[in-house]
Amino acid sequence: MRGAFAQVLNWFGSPAGGRSRAVAPQRPVLFDDRVPPAVPQPAPHRRLDPEPPPPPPERWPETKLKVLGALWGEGFLGPGGAEETLKLAKPLGLNQTHSVINLGAGLGGATRVLAAASGAWVTGYETDPDLAEAAQALSEKHKVEKKAEIRPLDPANPQIRKGYYHHALALEALWRIADKPAMIAALVGAVKPQGQVVLTDLALGPPSPAAERAFAAWAKLEGVTPCLTGEKAITTLLAKEGLDVRICEDITSRHIAQTVVAWASFVEELKRDRPARPFALRVVEEAERCMRRIDLLRSGRLRLLRWHAIRR
Repeated sequence: MRGAFAQVLNWFGSPAGGRSRAVAPQRPVLFDDRVPPAVPQPAPHRRLDPEPPPPPPERWPETKLKVLGALWGEGFLGPGGAEETLKLAKPLGLNQTHSVINLGAGLGGATRVLAAASGAWVTGYETDPDLAEAAQALSEKHKVEKKAEIRPLDPANPQIRKGYYHHALALEALWRIADKPAMIAALVGAVKPQGQVVLTDLALGPPSPAAERAFAAWAKLEGVTPCLTGEKAITTLLAKEGLDVRICEDITSRHIAQTVVAWASFVEELKRDRPARPFALRVVEEAERCMRRIDLLRSGRLRLLRWHAIRR
């Protein structure tokens, strides 16, 4: 893991002011911000040129979205992609008669994958309004805006239609939320009785005052203030809101492995076609974010958990 990241950092320097190697003018340059010449140009490499969802919001500039799309796959903000989405959703047994809520939709990758694979009607909810807008633009681009709709959700006052959805899949939707009881109540309340809920989220490991600096460094790169709690607290909240929790599984190792594989593949792509400096700096930024997160996960100070529960 560190070897792949070190390769990226050695190539491109650091975003804070390190030098990156100049790109030879004879080589094709991907994602250059200059106005392209009028003459036709060869198509850029497929992996490194996903179409970004328009328009690029302030916190999600176009170059950053391109890096995330190239690294994780279009519509995804982290590892696992379509394969992990379907693995997590397998217990739900989805089909075309089901309606599903996908909380923590991000750019809508999981929402669209579920709809395409199962035929279910999937509604994604995202608390970042800029991401929700960009995600819906991607659903419209793929002509699935009704089957895989993404809606913004106010984290301070989450309003979701009660008792409407057959099942729910919530993907890391809680660790940024201060009022977890309200969000969990909205999620559980939206599911029909006997409906199933699969939820993944980050949870704190054993207390460690020495980890405070590591958490602060990671949080800065995430661009949000984490509102983390432990496994027991989340399980208790789920049960309090009417869920019969059947499984709580630690999937940290799987998540780390998926991150390593994605970065190793991405580094190979970069070797074949080194991008322009703006793209390169965003790669380094994402590499540092992942390194901080993985360090916390490997140390046990942070855990990624999966819950499977049934609505009573």
